[in-house]
Amino acid sequence: MHILKNLFRLHLTILRTGVIKVNQLPNPDRRVCDGVYMWPMYFGMVGYKIPILNRYDCSAWSFSITKGYSASVRAGFILYKKSNSASVAAIGDIMNVVTSMTHGLYSEWSWFGQMQLWDMIMSKPFNDTTSWVGAYSKIMDEKWDYVIDGFKDCPVVELTNPKAGAYAFFIYKSPYLGIQQSFISSFFQDVLGVQATTYNFGFRGANPSQYYGTGYGVNDFTRLQLYRELYVYKEIGRRAKIVCSNVDATFSDKYISINTWKTTSRYLKENEANLDAMSLGSRRSLLRSKHRDLTEAQAHQLALNIESRKKMDEAAESCAPEYSTSCLFRKIGTRIQDE
Repeated sequence: MHILKNLFRLHLTILRTGVIKVNQLPNPDRRVCDGVYMWPMYFGMVGYKIPILNRYDCSAWSFSITKGYSASVRAGFILYKKSNSASVAAIGDIMNVVTSMTHGLYSEWSWFGQMQLWDMIMSKPFNDTTSWVGAYSKIMDEKWDYVIDGFKDCPVVELTNPKAGAYAFFIYKSPYLGIQQSFISSFFQDVLGVQATTYNFGFRGANPSQYYGTGYGVNDFTRLQLYRELYVYKEIGRRAKIVCSNVDATFSDKYISINTWKTTSRYLKENEANLDAMSLGSRRSLLRSKHRDLTEAQAHQLALNIESRKKMDEAAESCAPEYSTSCLFRKIGTRIQDE
């Protein structure tokens, strides 16, 4: 992999957010283009059609079959020029590792299964609403509608990329900056009952305040993936409308309001070390003694959430400083249950 890092630099990326980045290097032999998210359903901001881009001269392009339907399965292909011997040698070095027996070869049924999916997806034009891509685009549009409507005018977060990409990215607003301290968003978990990351690992050492202004830290952003079933986002939108319209409202007797989240989060931040060392029962009792407006059910759920965030933080930090997708998937996994 060190060959790839020394030889190539990312040229064009259709990000999960739908943002199109342009090349930073003048030499096309040092560019690798990422087309993993180049599917119509991730371009809702332009009518669910892949925009016509200027031709980008790259040494190689990577594409994904599975990014059309899955956030956790990884399978795809790469196109590369044969004209540059250094590029071909670097790609060959990488592929020899990826396809080695020690890394696990795809079995024949999996490989041919992927091709069957590909044939099915490509059997009708994407602009046909009865096609796989056409139907997916319509479903994505419905998911976005629920998310956009639910978080409209929310005092805590602002949606930055409506209908753009495969993930909803939120930026937090004042006076709610600096409240969160974990890999998992405490606002989404404690108030909405939803697992979503703060995306703190995504900055990889960069300082968000240089781009967004004074006061912004790596935990003041949340990424919500849009790969689950439609009813999930309908429910998230419903919950968001309840709590965002009234900072003292809760959607369930187990979860807390925005105002309570703000108050308890500051206490949790100041007493993090003590709380981490406590048992679940002791943590729950302390929370109730310090915040008498908490019900027994809320204190119990909050104590459980603190414990789960602690475990997630430990797992995520074991992947520092690069926070590669491979490491995060291995350490954190995908078997997480929402409420």
